[in-house]
Amino acid sequence: MSRRKIIALVNLIISGFIALAVSIFFAGGAIAENYTDKTFVAPEFFIILVIWGIGALFVLIQYFKDLIPFFVISLIFTWVSIPIGFKIGMTMATSS
Repeated sequence: MSRRKIIALVNLIISGFIALAVSIFFAGGAIAENYTDKTFVAPEFFIILVIWGIGALFVLIQYFKDLIPFFVISLIFTWVSIPIGFKIGMTMATSS
């Protein structure tokens, strides 16, 4: 396995774990007190995982094609998807 593939997979695992942790944290209501019996009071924040999944597709393309542009795009997009998803989730949560 080439060095780029290893870097892409490690990046995918680390950024995926962080995206999952952030989305579950905010979907559960962050540090606010939850007076309902619901586990996720703001499921809009799972949009972070959807946007991160698009970046994961770039990693998959790069893994099989081994192209430099997809490598760079996948590294950038998997990390940028977390704040972008947060902004979109926050917009969805405040507009409803």
